[in-house]
Amino acid sequence: MRENRRHGSPGVPVGLYRMERAAGDPILDNHWHEEAEFLAVESGEAVFQIGLSTYEVRAGEVLFIPGGELHGGYALNGAACTYAALVFDMEWLLSHGDSATLQVLEPIRRGRLLPEPHAVKDTELASALYSHLERLLSLEHSDDPAKPLRLKAGLYELFAEYVSRDAFSRSEPRSPLDAHTQERLKAVLTYIDTHYARKLTIKELAHEAGMSEGHFTRVFKSFMRKTPVEYINLLRIRIAAALLAERKTSVGEAALETGFDNFSYFCKIFRTVYQCTPSEYRQRNGGQG
Repeated sequence: MRENRRHGSPGVPVGLYRMERAAGDPILDNHWHEEAEFLAVESGEAVFQIGLSTYEVRAGEVLFIPGGELHGGYALNGAACTYAALVFDMEWLLSHGDSATLQVLEPIRRGRLLPEPHAVKDTELASALYSHLERLLSLEHSDDPAKPLRLKAGLYELFAEYVSRDAFSRSEPRSPLDAHTQERLKAVLTYIDTHYARKLTIKELAHEAGMSEGHFTRVFKSFMRKTPVEYINLLRIRIAAALLAERKTSVGEAALETGFDNFSYFCKIFRTVYQCTPSEYRQRNGGQG
């Protein structure tokens, strides 16, 4: 699922977000965006996945997520989790010809240099990053006219912490084959987003990915932690829920518009996701009776 929202504004392409998840709630659906991201867990704990790598992240720890990487989060031991994210366009930080751009920022943007993905609690790196991020996140609702300068300066400070400590991943860079696989999977996710309202088969999706059905199913589950059918059903149910809450849409119309031709199956899946019937959800969230 490619994220389509604009982070910040064209002049200041930085988004600041805080998310509170109660025990048992979903943490973060798998998605991607072209912008890079710093993610800090403020309380609780969760498992976050970046590409095929997973990290158990606890309060006070920080992740760096390169632009374009599939990523998501999952509850750890059913725990609650509050986390904050700073999403930004690396291009905003680049200056033509200067050494910081040539030696650090441009290689990071191109994926040739990878800041340590997981800054673990009680390390100097995590402490410094978390402190910088707290100050930046405090600007979320600020009307300070210097906010753009403070955001840009803060982002430079964050990357400076990696440089000062030489805190860059020493693992092997992602192979061209792995990168190509992820790009093909992202193309399939975009295809699903476009065609979710009609019947989709594994054969069709595998063809779109240029893979055999078996290989496609294994790759999809590795990245998304769901089978293709589970992913499609969840997407359809969430779109149906939005229809029920925001429009004068009947339960039957919401089911048909999101690709469910079996009403009982739609209601069963809906209850699994939202712990209530579609009608109850509609009434609870402002739909017409």
